[in-house]
Order: sequence, then C-alpha cells, then structure tokens
Amino acid sequence: MDSTTPTSFKIAVSDDLLSFITQRVHSARIPQALSLPPSKEWSYGIPPPTIHSLQEYCSTTYNWRSVEAHLNATLKQYTLPISVSNSGKSETLCIHFVHHRSSVSGAIPLLFQHRWPGSFLEVQNIIGILTKGKYGQAYHVVAPSLPGFAFSDCPDGDFSIRQMAEVGHKLMLALGCGKYIAQSGDWGSMIVRAMGLDYSKHCIAVHANMCSASPPIWQGRSSWLGKIIWWTKEETGYQEIQGTRPMTLSYALVNSAAVMLAWLKDEMEPLVDHTDFKWGDEEVITWAMMYIIPGTSGHANI
Repeated sequence: MDSTTPTSFKIAVSDDLLSFITQRVHSARIPQALSLPPSKEWSYGIPPPTIHSLQEYCSTTYNWRSVEAHLNATLKQYTLPISVSNSGKSETLCIHFVHHRSSVSGAIPLLFQHRWPGSFLEVQNIIGILTKGKYGQAYHVVAPSLPGFAFSDCPDGDFSIRQMAEVGHKLMLALGCGKYIAQSGDWGSMIVRAMGLDYSKHCIAVHANMCSASPPIWQGRSSWLGKIIWWTKEETGYQEIQGTRPMTLSYALVNSAAVMLAWLKDEMEPLVDHTDFKWGDEEVITWAMMYIIPGTSGHANI
C-alpha cells in the first residue's frame, strides 16, 4: 500500500475536449421515432424524443464550466496512488475520491461507494447531512471513484470485485481509518460485501441496498417476484453486452457523447419512482459527463 499524502484535485476539462463533446452531441443523428402507445414507448429503449430534448438542452442551455466550478467549490476532491495485485503482478492506480471530515465528536468513517450507472456524484446531495449528523450519527465521508470510473485510473485487464474491494480498503487505511463502515448499492453492494468478508477486522459494518440472496416466496410476495422477473427480462440487456464485449461497446460510447448519454439515460430511467422524483436534464447530462470525459472502457468492464 502506498502511504503517499493525498493530492488535492480539481476537475479541469480542456477546451479541446469540451468542444469535441459538445460538437458530437450537437451533430448526432437521432433515429426516427416509432409509433408506440405511451405505456410502451420505453419498451424498445430510450425514445428518440427524449434524446432530442437532451440534445437541445445540451446545445443551448447546459453550461459545463458552471457545473465544473460548482463541483470544485462544493466537493473536496483528492487523488491517491493505491497498489493492488492484478493478474499476478502489482499495479498502482491513481484513485480519485471525495473526502469530507465531520466536526462532530464521535463521527464514524464511512466509505460511500458508488454503483453503475453512477459516480461519486451520488454523494453530492447528502454529504452535508452525513457529516453534520442531522439524524443523530455523523460520519467522516470518503466517496471514491471506482477504478476506471470518472477520474480514477483504469486497470490494465481484468479487475475483479475483490480487487475493487482491496482498493477501497487500502484507501481507507491510507486515510488513517483503521476501522470503518461501508455502504453501496448495485455493483457496489457486492464490493462492500467483499470488504466486509475480506477485511472484517477493519470494515466493521456494511450497508448494502441490493442483496442477491432472497427470502422464501409466499403468496403475499408473489407480486414482488413478478417484478423481479419483469426486471430481469426487460431491464438487464446491458449486462449481457457489457459482460461479454465491453471493448466493442466502448468504441461507440467513447466516440459519441450522444450514445453515452442515451446508454446511461436508458438505465437511469427505471431506477426512480417518477411519482416522487424526476431526473432533470442538467442532472442527467452531468451524470453522463462523468463517463464521457475519461474516454475509457473501464465503466463497461465492470
């Protein structure tokens, strides 16, 4: 493990890259819309009118420089080199992370691990609540970008869940957190569970909002089982593609910001209950920018 002091980090996208991204979105060709009833309009994937709307917003309203300045002003970001075993050899990755310490006595170190299709931005709206202990317990929050995501280095070759867990654990130790807790969902749930198994003397508790083990099904749970079957059939196509040919997919995602925007928006849409929450155009585009800017296949490799 590297004991190097964390280096302060600010997001700084070059003018050339920003111009390329903007141009690719503005000039993107959008497929012709299908004649589908409202209840079926998402059944073939993201509807063309939705992408047209995002394309228009990105071309006329979205201001990345304003977003960039806001993120740099509100999130304390750092990088730290972490060495991890990979394919029988040691590989050092520069890991990007957000780190906000609490001023409240008794605050607990918390590794807040993002998921896919997410990023460190997942912690943005709740980090103040966590550090101030608004609901009783306060936390020192560490929110890293997974290897290959956002501003963390992309691993060279295969990188397993346990290696992801090793990176997170070594990051917490490097920050002086001998004992800590970890939280995540989706892919991140598997990572923090691995941390709890492999580093139980240090990772003393885990909160995971997605569990692969299910309780017995009885009559009252049949509707829940039906939802799981529906989700598996209708919302997991990306898993087959990313799980088998991530590099092939990445040629399209890296070359076209509009394709990346559509790919992520399609997966973001079913994750929320639209009676209580709706993704804003600026939020969707900023979310996608964390995947567009790096230009790597790391996020698909997971």
